[in-house]
Amino acid sequence: MVYQNVVIGKPELDIRQVIALDNDDWDKNEKPVTLFTETRFLPVVMKEAGIVDSISEVRRNRKDLVINLDQPDCLTVKWGKKRLFIVVGGKTNGSENV
Repeated sequence: MVYQNVVIGKPELDIRQVIALDNDDWDKNEKPVTLFTETRFLPVVMKEAGIVDSISEVRRNRKDLVINLDQPDCLTVKWGKKRLFIVVGGKTNGSENV
């Protein structure tokens, strides 16, 4: 399966508000093509999402995409004709500052 959206960690906003037009759009269209993960190394995220066949393919062809996604952000990655919308949230392993 090739995913179109990726949610990393725990976003501060409700993901349905960021990705979908409304709850119905979320349930019918966006939720089935959204990958939830804790992985923050972009080439691995792209492989998990089915955009690339291997991590080394990214390292060879797009050195600008060999990054860690550590800060909350929203970004779009284009690989050929495929696009991947990524929402990066905070870490969920209990390491938040009190």
